[in-house]
Amino acid sequence: MDSKYTPISRSTISEKRIPVLVNQVKQTIVERLQSQPSVSVTVDIWSDRRLRSFLGVTAHAVHCSNGSCVLEPYLLECRRFTGRHSGERISDAFEEILEEYGIAQKVCYNITDNAANMKCAFKVQMPLQQASDTESEDDLDDEELWEDTDEDTELGLSGERLSCFAHSLQLVVSDGMKEVKSISLAIAKASRFSTLLHTSSAFKDTFESTCGTTKTVPAANNTRWNSTFKQLQALTSLDHKTLTEMCLNDFSEVVFTPREWNQLRDLTSILTPFAEATNLTEGEKVVTISIIVPTVLDLNTHLIKCETTHILCRPIARALHGSLKKRFQGIFEQFDMAGKTGKEEPFNNKIYTLSTMLDPQFGLNWVDLDVTCKQGAAYQRRYREDLKKSLKETLVAEVEKCAERYGGEQDDLDGTLEEDEDSPPKKCGRMLSRYKSLKKRSTGQQTCVATRAAQLIEF
Repeated sequence: MDSKYTPISRSTISEKRIPVLVNQVKQTIVERLQSQPSVSVTVDIWSDRRLRSFLGVTAHAVHCSNGSCVLEPYLLECRRFTGRHSGERISDAFEEILEEYGIAQKVCYNITDNAANMKCAFKVQMPLQQASDTESEDDLDDEELWEDTDEDTELGLSGERLSCFAHSLQLVVSDGMKEVKSISLAIAKASRFSTLLHTSSAFKDTFESTCGTTKTVPAANNTRWNSTFKQLQALTSLDHKTLTEMCLNDFSEVVFTPREWNQLRDLTSILTPFAEATNLTEGEKVVTISIIVPTVLDLNTHLIKCETTHILCRPIARALHGSLKKRFQGIFEQFDMAGKTGKEEPFNNKIYTLSTMLDPQFGLNWVDLDVTCKQGAAYQRRYREDLKKSLKETLVAEVEKCAERYGGEQDDLDGTLEEDEDSPPKKCGRMLSRYKSLKKRSTGQQTCVATRAAQLIEF
């Protein structure tokens, strides 16, 4: 390095260079969003380890260029949020951000978690969802910051609020994990096993000499269920007999009885689809909303089976099943798989079923696989056929509405879709592997959304 070189000072970088770069990126985002007819937005508030709260707002839009379309996320804001997290204050901050980027009238959906203040902030002349679907104080980062809100207050933000699927799924598992008392001893022993592995050099040496250096059992934390799941998954992938022989003499406190081992295996088996479902919906540049209906119905089928096959963890399976039906009540109501409450239930928006129908990997196969009724096989077949016909009619009605709204842009849209019609659909996860057996496509078969819509409309 040249001895005459003078590095840029810290103050110059933080006070001059970074603000210039921020403004450049911001201007690029504003220009991109100006050409968008509609935008979806995700909103969240979280706290770091020092209990400093931040409001994050991300816009999601489809960017079309050179005959192809891609989903693009744009981080609009990640600002410090001080004071109480009331719905009115969240609403004011959110509206300010939308105005700053010129998309206040373009937002079609706002995706948030299930906290009461978020529901209040994005309530737009709609019936109140059930209070049972609202986060309790136990689910909040710092309950002292949260303020009771008047749920009848209308704050009038544009766009319809949708619940975050991944967060709702997290709450389902949290409800189920409250019933682990029957196997708490086995889980505690698994935690002790992992602690020994990471704190005792003698135990680690014995473990590696027995199981190999590539095997391990990660530590779990109390705030995330999937860390406990990963711990149990890693542990139960090992051989029970080998571990028993390894620990019998010097580490007898972590020897698992056959019953305890089977309990952990059953719990891992029950939770595996939930972990896979969470992973399936974690993506910013791929469509994930079409996965929600098949995933929820597949989990419902899975838990019904677990209640009879996983006897040692039956209370957990039942608790998970009950919570799944409650937190995704809107989906089950649409298909007469749950009694109607007469209230606005979460996940009752038709966008979930329409997006699934337009996804080539699902279509209407989920109706035959997971929509059930208690009136017998013959009635169930007729009901499924009637349901598919009704769903197709709903799709046609929505297509006609879109044609009226975006009629002048239809030709450009068709041309864009034709460019990509030979591209295969994204692969199903293992949890949705049953759909693979229903796919019998030839190599030349069209699989784009436009072709799929045409197939469904021609009924």
